[in-house]
Amino acid sequence: MSRENLSSKFNRVSTLSVEGSYCVYLGVGHCFKLIDEPGVFKVSLAGMAFGSLLARYLNKECINSRFLDLGTGSGVHSFLLKGMGVKSITATDISKEAVFVARKNELCNFGVNTIEFAFGDLFQGLPDVSKKYDYILFNPPGWRTPSTSFLETFNKSVGVAGLPIDSMFYGDRTLERFFEALPDHLSDGGKVLIGLNSLVGIRQVMNRLQELHAGKYVIDCRLLERHDFPLLFYTEEWARIRNLLIDEIMSWARKGEAYCCMQEDGQIIWSYEIVELTLWER
Repeated sequence: MSRENLSSKFNRVSTLSVEGSYCVYLGVGHCFKLIDEPGVFKVSLAGMAFGSLLARYLNKECINSRFLDLGTGSGVHSFLLKGMGVKSITATDISKEAVFVARKNELCNFGVNTIEFAFGDLFQGLPDVSKKYDYILFNPPGWRTPSTSFLETFNKSVGVAGLPIDSMFYGDRTLERFFEALPDHLSDGGKVLIGLNSLVGIRQVMNRLQELHAGKYVIDCRLLERHDFPLLFYTEEWARIRNLLIDEIMSWARKGEAYCCMQEDGQIIWSYEIVELTLWER
């Protein structure tokens, strides 16, 4: 079976659409019904892989730990934490609409709101800025900063004015800001579970983490899981400029700034890597 067929099969068995809502199954009996709101990204193949890894990763020792779910979106990963018995969960998102929907999703699935939701960019907007977390979960935007020539062509493109370019691009810049502030919010010896798209330039962003903090912290980096997924275009606007996007992405690969491969049928395959980071103060 081809990678594309495997991914399609994974998508079919992991989600079940119902009018106005859809269900996501993450394993070990954890299935959640989520509102299908156009302004909130549906759980992607990468999001499902991240959730399935969490279901295997967590154990009883984690139940009393403090968790922060950055970029919670629909809230599904926080719901998994809650379903597995974690008591202290804070979840944030840069989208007010996503936070609103996540609260409704929690009520729908559990009948009560106990997750501490907040609105803000990365660590901004946290209810208690002095609080440090034992685990931080993060799925950043997947693609690196686009070239000037791409942006010039993009801005001249007809009919794509509503395309949210920062929903997928600028992941490298987002990660740098995340890494800069990370020690202020992570407990000593705390862990970060982060989902990285190979189109962001993983080697470069991880080198940047070392540059920022290796002098003060011992940083351990461990690859927990890796998946190959086909590149998908989630909206009509993305599909309309497909060739422009592919040309930009392949230029990154040729320069060694990102990794992907193109199959004979023109399908681009990228790598989704779930990484565990641990920081200890020297």
